[in-house]
Amino acid sequence: MNHRQYREWKKEQLIRQIQQQRLELTANKVLWLEKTERIDHSWQTLFALRKYIAVGSSIIALYGIRHPSKLIRWSRRALSILGTARLIQKTFFQR
Repeated sequence: MNHRQYREWKKEQLIRQIQQQRLELTANKVLWLEKTERIDHSWQTLFALRKYIAVGSSIIALYGIRHPSKLIRWSRRALSILGTARLIQKTFFQR
């Protein structure tokens, strides 16, 4: 095999390798999109609500400055309700 034939052979090998890598990337892209779909949806929802979150957090901060003990009490209640809701969800709605 002379130098020119070797280069052609090597070029074909590299082209096949690139083709295989492209196929693997395409397959992994679909898998990646399936796995991150929930996170993407949550992020888009959070991003859409960012104006309301900014206003709400400002109101809560002002209320917390005026009534710190009430804010602590309500935040504890909210966390306990959230924990209860997650416990119920895990108990009854398992996948």
